[in-house]
Amino acid sequence: MTIDVAKKEDLQAVYQLEQRLFGDHCYPDFFIRQAYDCWPAGLLVARNQDNIVGYVLCAPQFNTMSLVVSEGWILALAVDPSVQGRGIGKQLIQEAMAILSGCEKLWLTVHPDNHAKKLYQQLGFTDVEQENDYFGPDQPRVKMVRVIA
Repeated sequence: MTIDVAKKEDLQAVYQLEQRLFGDHCYPDFFIRQAYDCWPAGLLVARNQDNIVGYVLCAPQFNTMSLVVSEGWILALAVDPSVQGRGIGKQLIQEAMAILSGCEKLWLTVHPDNHAKKLYQQLGFTDVEQENDYFGPDQPRVKMVRVIA
């Protein structure tokens, strides 16, 4: 198992994994392409031989008109069900946290029933609030933060 920065030829496999795991609420393929263009070092993939079995997308948050970054987001984490429970998600999140290590705060959202919430808590993320319509009607998400400063 290796984790490295995604290549352009990985984008279709990332999208297919996203689609399998999140169905109607997956990121569209064009977003994944634009994320690759905007934050190329923030799109990491986990490979098992030549197969993409997981990915994480992280990005800086610009809070002002300047390019000073003090906060970051983990926008997506996906691990193929066939390899879940082997620490791949944890490794991906830790790599994303390393990329965003200069940030004072890291943010993410998670469905309240998603078992990944326990992983995030183990890594120092705490609940901030729950929005019951975060991604539209009946699409609740818990907003979590990890304060580094």
